[in-house]
Amino acid sequence: MTQQPFTPDIEKIKATSAKVKKLCERMDAEILILDDIIAQLDEQNRNSHVYQYRLNKAKRLLKIESPIHY
Repeated sequence: MTQQPFTPDIEKIKATSAKVKKLCERMDAEILILDDIIAQLDEQNRNSHVYQYRLNKAKRLLKIESPIHY
């Protein structure tokens, strides 16, 4: 039994590669947007009175110098 060797379709490979590249670019853009949203939320958390209270309490517990701001 002789089988013909498989020859890939170059055009199909190029089209698939282009689709994957576009998908990766879109995912990179979405990740960047999510990173920015996370940074904004972190900033809001750091400015929260509850967060500052808990952070200062933790620092006092660990005997780390910290001004107390409520």
